Amino acid sequence: MKFFQQVVFTLATTLTTLNVFGQANPFINVLPSNSGIVTIGGTIDIIVTIGNAGPISTIPQAKLRPIIQVPASVTFLPTASQVGLPTGWTILSNTGSQIRICNSTDPIPVSTSRIIILKAQGVTVTPPQTFSGNINFGNGTTCAAGTSVSGDLPTDNSALSTIEVIAGAPLPLILNNFSVKSDNCIAHLNWSTSSETNSEKFEIEKSETNHVKWKTIGSVIAQGNSSTNSTYYFKDENIIINNKVVMYRLKMIDIDGSFMYSPVVDALLKCDEQNLSVFPNPVANGKLNVSLYSAENVEANLTSVTGQQIKKIILKNGINNIDVSELSNGVYILSTKFAHGINQNVKINIQK
Repeated sequence: MKFFQQVVFTLATTLTTLNVFGQANPFINVLPSNSGIVTIGGTIDIIVTIGNAGPISTIPQAKLRPIIQVPASVTFLPTASQVGLPTGWTILSNTGSQIRICNSTDPIPVSTSRIIILKAQGVTVTPPQTFSGNINFGNGTTCAAGTSVSGDLPTDNSALSTIEVIAGAPLPLILNNFSVKSDNCIAHLNWSTSSETNSEKFEIEKSETNHVKWKTIGSVIAQGNSSTNSTYYFKDENIIINNKVVMYRLKMIDIDGSFMYSPVVDALLKCDEQNLSVFPNPVANGKLNVSLYSAENVEANLTSVTGQQIKKIILKNGINNIDVSELSNGVYILSTKFAHGINQNVKINIQK
């Protein structure tokens, strides 16, 4: 059983800028997620990038009036469901076919941009349809509700993309939930299904660039055929960033090659938490236990408090047993440097 009857996608984006604030050049770009394809009743993210190309002036708050217009093939979800606006931005109006927003309290400095995620739902099957974004400009004092604001200047910036709604066959897989939790620079993904028919596998995709670029980081074999709850797990240890939101989605693939995507979930990955602990401390019997939580082996240095190197140690994930019986009583430092650039130093007190 297939997920979709067809998959066709075209994309054309144009971008123009005009210097309207002397030395501030605002720009807008609009792109759909999931390659611009959404099923009837499914949801899709409209990714709007608004920025200031400069070269000098900041765009004032309450100055931008971006308008995002979608065709009848999709409709914007209600305003209460639009939770992807940056801090300081507000929705002025939402008619379903058009959303109008404003940078109420968010001035945009030169060479910076804002990412706005708007959610739309598939309504009816059509060939690829054009949707657009453009920017009007207000008086820079207030953002009033409604489709027009006194003091607006003529539209000058615009961007076009296409979006397509396709018919979805009855789903051979029912996804109950999909979640991600971050733990010490590692992402733990969990999901479950309540029914599967001819399902083959789940491919896990990750984006570190606000839905713009996705890459496959692994796969998990599906149950195939099941009418009971099935649970799945995947661990992403390939994290090379710190303090950044990373997005994940599942590509749920049938044995005939048809597929559909899960909702997108995200996690803030923090790589500066404690990966290392020692016990007992003080060490009384000459045996030091070092607990390490790491995807790779880590080199550690044991030094005196004056910086004199005592020994190098290769630590593995789990509990490492270190013989320190030859060392004199006193305080020592165990230093490590992890692949993500975080250093950790632990004081060790040896008392025989």
